[in-house]
Amino acid sequence: MTYGFYTSLSGLKTYQAGLNVWAHNLSNANLAGYKAKRPEFANLFTESLNNAPSLGVVSSQKGFGSKLNVAPITKDQGSLTTTEYTFDLALEGNGWFGVLNEEGKVVYTRNGSFNFDRDRYLVDKRGAYVTGKMAGNIIINQDATHNVLTGIVKDLDPGDPTSQTKIQLPNMLTYPKQVTDKVSVSGNLGIEDTERSFSTKLVGVGDKMNVLKVKMTKSENQPAEGSQWNVEAVITDEAGNVTFDKKSGTLTFDGSGRLIESTLPQLSNDGLPIDVDFGKGSAGLQANDSATPSISASRNGIPEGQLSHYAVAKDGNVIAFFDNGYKTVVAKIAVYHFRNEQGLQDIGGSYYEANDLSGEPLFYRDKATGKIITTEGLVYDHHLEEANMNNAEALSNLMIIQRAFDAGARALKASDDMIKQALHMDA
Repeated sequence: MTYGFYTSLSGLKTYQAGLNVWAHNLSNANLAGYKAKRPEFANLFTESLNNAPSLGVVSSQKGFGSKLNVAPITKDQGSLTTTEYTFDLALEGNGWFGVLNEEGKVVYTRNGSFNFDRDRYLVDKRGAYVTGKMAGNIIINQDATHNVLTGIVKDLDPGDPTSQTKIQLPNMLTYPKQVTDKVSVSGNLGIEDTERSFSTKLVGVGDKMNVLKVKMTKSENQPAEGSQWNVEAVITDEAGNVTFDKKSGTLTFDGSGRLIESTLPQLSNDGLPIDVDFGKGSAGLQANDSATPSISASRNGIPEGQLSHYAVAKDGNVIAFFDNGYKTVVAKIAVYHFRNEQGLQDIGGSYYEANDLSGEPLFYRDKATGKIITTEGLVYDHHLEEANMNNAEALSNLMIIQRAFDAGARALKASDDMIKQALHMDA
């Protein structure tokens, strides 16, 4: 009789534990990035009734209750919902964001609802710093204005998981101007005695763009073989009203129409030297009848630009876009992986800690090249991952556990009544 009493009692404790797990899931149904848990049960132990199996054809056993064995997190992907904010981030596939809490320890979460604090550090709703790597191409001034970009980065390797730092992204950032110092010319002048010309804008020292205008005409005295063209180059303001420099020279071509020599001197672009490069030989400007005459010119130099907005690529790169049409990677948000995600320690609030069971955080890398693998843990900006809990499953299991709890309570009461009856029986 006491067996039935304790077996029923263990069942009630097990049902209560399972009820707690499903109730916890339901209470976090609206928490972004929450990973639901699914309780799994096991027998406490069993006892064999026939110790000599040879005496019968069936091995009979009786059990002594149950227990909550494990409550592993479910790895199902939560639904992605669209938001209006760039740094609402969601992960698709395996992976975790890392945040540095107030104790200086990195904890891990799927909740990518991030924002900026007053110092423009990327933080979560509790103020924990989002971890990753800065590209090192931003100079941030103390007054948070006149922050300057120092270089262009196309991709960023996050390095080692233990070397990740805070991410600071200024809301004011200047793409520095690069004054044009070279114009490259290509195409074909043809062989007819017709004026050819082109023009292109130049990035000058001032706020406005300058204009280079080049005119080419055939010289009066032509060589015995090939041709020679007079070239005149003028640099003016954008409206063409003010002339900053004007130079002349010649272009000499061989019998095949390939450029042999250019004598056009270096010009001045707002006081800074600028070369007009016509190339040379087969790689330069041509003067033959092999193609329809056409001329194209390209120049270097970048106009100054101001930060337009940030975006986050699927590989975690944070990209800054500028109003001059240029962009660059300025940081990378780390996406961590673990050898055993089920070993992570749940510390509440959709946060998890690494331990001996989970192993240390790592980045997936290709063994051959050593490059980061970004096909697992894709980052989506303007999105949040909903809790991956199935409400229908949770409610169904709550009803099943409730009925089992009622049955276990009746069994406990029956065992208790039997014990009472036995105690009151006359000897």
